[in-house]
Amino acid sequence: FHCFVNDPAAAKRVIELGSLVSFTGICTYKNAAEVRETLASVPLDRLMLETDAPFLAPVPYRGKRCEPAHVSEISQTAAETLGVGLEVLSEATCATARAFFRGLE
Repeated sequence: FHCFVNDPAAAKRVIELGSLVSFTGICTYKNAAEVRETLASVPLDRLMLETDAPFLAPVPYRGKRCEPAHVSEISQTAAETLGVGLEVLSEATCATARAFFRGLE
């Protein structure tokens, strides 16, 4: 589910349906505590990160054109929220992307 901003209960339903939950720069916004709470509830193997470029730029680029390179800020916030290192997060999200976008390798 692209650009997910719903609550943890909704994320659980999405996951139970066999789908993935994807988060954008919104998770970096100061007023997005519920989005981070939802992010924390999603298992690493059901999680994707996206920039939604050119929209929804993460902090510190909020209000500017979002670029794919800004996924690093989203990743930092996601890792902190999930309590994992960037390497662990990267391994998990890359594995999910390879499974979802077959033929990437």
